[in-house]
Amino acid sequence: MENNSYIIWIDEKIDNEENSNYSKELKSMGLLNLSLYKEIDEAINQMKSLKFQETKVIISGRLYFEFVKKFKEKIRDMCVAPKLIVFTKNKENFIEYNKEFLSINNIFYTFGGIAITFDDVKKFLRSEDIPQKMKNSNEKRLIFENVNNIKLTFEYIDSIEKLELPLFFKSLIDNASNDNMEEFTNLLYNTYSKSNDKIKILLDSIKSMIDIPIEILSKYYVRLYTIESDFYKNINDELKLNKKEKYLPYIKTLYEGVKLKSLSLASDNILYRGSKISNEEVKKIESFLNNKIENLPGAIVFSKSFLSFSKEKGIAEKYLKNENKNLSKVLYILEKDDNIGYNLSTHADIEIISYFPGEKEVLFFPFSSFEIKEIKETNIGEEKEYEIRLLYLGKYLKEIENNKNIINIENKIPDSEFKKQLCEFGLIEPEKIKNINTKTLYNEHKKYEEEIVDNNMKNNMIFGEINISSDDVDKDIQIINSFENYKRIQELDDNNEDYKYENEKEIKENIKIKINGKKIDFTYLYKFNKEGKYQIKYLFKKNLTKTNHMFYNCEFLTNLNLSNLNTQNITNMNSMFSNCKSLTNLNLSFFYTQNVTDMNSMFSNCKSLTNLNLLYFNTQNVIDMNSMFSNCKSLTNLNLSNFNTQNVTDMSVMFFNCNSLSTLNLSNFNALNVINMSEMFSCCNSLTNLNLSTFNPQNVTNMSYMFSNCYSLTNLNLSNFNTQNDTDINYMFSGCKSLKKENIITKDNKILDNLENNN
Repeated sequence: MENNSYIIWIDEKIDNEENSNYSKELKSMGLLNLSLYKEIDEAINQMKSLKFQETKVIISGRLYFEFVKKFKEKIRDMCVAPKLIVFTKNKENFIEYNKEFLSINNIFYTFGGIAITFDDVKKFLRSEDIPQKMKNSNEKRLIFENVNNIKLTFEYIDSIEKLELPLFFKSLIDNASNDNMEEFTNLLYNTYSKSNDKIKILLDSIKSMIDIPIEILSKYYVRLYTIESDFYKNINDELKLNKKEKYLPYIKTLYEGVKLKSLSLASDNILYRGSKISNEEVKKIESFLNNKIENLPGAIVFSKSFLSFSKEKGIAEKYLKNENKNLSKVLYILEKDDNIGYNLSTHADIEIISYFPGEKEVLFFPFSSFEIKEIKETNIGEEKEYEIRLLYLGKYLKEIENNKNIINIENKIPDSEFKKQLCEFGLIEPEKIKNINTKTLYNEHKKYEEEIVDNNMKNNMIFGEINISSDDVDKDIQIINSFENYKRIQELDDNNEDYKYENEKEIKENIKIKINGKKIDFTYLYKFNKEGKYQIKYLFKKNLTKTNHMFYNCEFLTNLNLSNLNTQNITNMNSMFSNCKSLTNLNLSFFYTQNVTDMNSMFSNCKSLTNLNLLYFNTQNVIDMNSMFSNCKSLTNLNLSNFNTQNVTDMSVMFFNCNSLSTLNLSNFNALNVINMSEMFSCCNSLTNLNLSTFNPQNVTNMSYMFSNCYSLTNLNLSNFNTQNDTDINYMFSGCKSLKKENIITKDNKILDNLENNN
C-alpha cells in the first residue's frame, strides 16, 4: 500500500476501542500519514494544507451531511477534492437518512461509495477501486464518481461510416432549441448559486440583461465553465455518459458565438493538452492506430465532452504530475490542417475570458473530431510518458459534408443502418430514433459554414444608449469621436470650433453605426428628431490598435457595453471615455488591456458613474495613469486589487475629486517608478483612512497637493515615503482639517513638518 497518501478519518467516536484497533492496523500496513478527528472543523482546517489529489477521507455516516456542507462552505473554490468514503455498518439507515441529499445534483462530487466493513475501507485505501459489492449494487446514484468505470477521453470510431457521427452532432446542436436556455439558466442558478458566489454573480448579470446578443452571451457562458466548481465536472461526466439533452442549448450558445467568430483562434497555434488517462485507454489507442481506417492516414476519434488545450506546452505539462500507477501521463499535441487551419473546429479561445488567463486556454466543445497521427512512448526513470499527436479533422469533415470522395451519405449508408449505429453509440435513445430525419439533419449542419453579413464586424460590436430630452431635440449630438490613429485637426483660426479629420474616408469605411436598428450615414454628430431613449450600435471592420478619445465628450451617452470589443491590439486608451458626463453604466467585461501603455484621463469627468468593474484589466504595461479617474464624483466603489502598476511613471491627479469614495484599497500598488503624484488624492473628501504602506516612491519628484482638501482624512500610512530626492511636497496636506500629526505613520520628518505648516 502506498505510504505517501494522506488519510483523514472523521468519527465522533474515533477513540473507542474498535476504531483504535482499526487505526493501529492501518498504521501497521504502512499508512503513517493517518490523522484522526472527532470534529469536522478541525479536519477541514488540516485538509486545507494537503494536496487533495493525494488525500482520502473516511467519515462516519452520522457526519456525512454536515461534512459536505462545511467543506463546500470553506473550500468551495477548490477544483480538486479528496476521495471520500462513508464508513457505516447500517447502510439502509444511512441511505434513508440522506435520501434527499444523495441526489446527483447535491452529492459530494468525489463520493466513492459506502463501506460497511473494515475490509471495504482497506480496499478503498489500497487502490482507486471501488469495492466489488458496491460496484455490483443497484445504488448507482450513490456512486457519483466510480473510478473503476473507465471514462474514455475520446469516442473511438472503428469503421469509415462512423465518420458521420461528429457531423450528426453538429446537426443536433444546430437544431437544439434556444427556448430551453432560460430553463437551463434557472437550473444552473438553483443548483450552484448557493454553493458558489462567482457562479451566482455571473448568472445574476445574465438575468439582468435583456436581449443580450448571442456573441456576448456565449462569452459569459464560457466564463462560467472556467470557474472552479462542480459545474464543469458534472457537465463533462454526464456528457461522457451520453446525458447530453439538457446541455445541448448550452453547447449551442457557445457554438453560435464561435460561428460569429467572437472567440476565434489564430490559425498558427499548436495546442497542447496534458492529461492522465487509464492504461487501458493507452492500449486502446495503440491498438486503434494499428488498424487504421482505409484511405485515411490515421485513426479518427471525437470527444463527447469539453476538452481543454493550452497555447503553451509548459502549461500543459504541469497537469502531468501523477502518483496513480493505474493512470498514464499523456501529452496531446494538436496541429492545424495547413489547408483550413482551425476554421471548422468548434472551439473557443478563452484566454482573456477565463478566470485563469495564465492557462492560455483553448476550449474545444463536445463532439469535436480529431485524427490521431502517432503515439510515442518515452521512459522517464521508471515511469512511462506518452506523446500523442492529433490533427483537427476539418479536411475530412469538409469532404464528407460535400458528399465527396470518402462517403456519400445518401447512397453508401442506408438510413436504417445509420440510425442503428446512432443507437449503438448511445447518441440517440432508441425510443426517439423514429423521429430523426437524418437527411434533414445533414442539410441543417451546412449552416455551420454560412456567414452572417460582414462576420468580422460581429467581433467588434459596441452597444450603447443615448437619452435625449426635449431641450436636446434637433441639436448636433456627438455620438462618437476620433479613434485609431486618426487625428482631429483644428483649423488655423483658433476661434473656429469646426474640425476636420485626417483619413475621414478610411474611417467611414471602417465603421458602421445603427440607431434603433436603422443604419445611418457615418457621422460624428447626429440630430435626434424627438425625445426619448435611443439604442446605438457601433460596428468596426478592423481590430483597433488605439481607442484614445473614442467617446470623448459624448455627453449624452447613458449606457455603453464594450464586452464584445476586440481590444487585444490596443495600446492607447487615453481619454477613451473622458467627459461622458451622463454615463451611468459601463460594461467592460472581457476587456483585454495587456498591451495598453496609456490610460491617461481614461474615465475622467464621468460624473454619473457610481460603480466601475475593472477586474478584467491587466495594467502590467501601463506607463501613464494621470487623471485616470479624476472628477468621477459619484464613484462609490472602485476595486483595483488586480492592478499592476510596476511600470507607471505618472499617477498625478489620478483620483482627484472622487469625493464619494469612502474607501480605497491600493495595497497591491507598486510606486517604484512613479515620478509624479501631485494632486493624486486631492479633494477625495469622503476618505477617512488611507494605507499607502506598500508604496515605495523613491523616484517621485512631485507630491505637491497630493492630499489637499481631503478634509475627512484622519489616518494615513506613509511608512515607506521619503523626500530624499528634494521632492516637491508644497501644500501636500492643504485643507486636511481632520488629519493630526500623531495619526500619520512616516519616517520622514519633512512630511510631518509640511502638515504643521499647512495647518
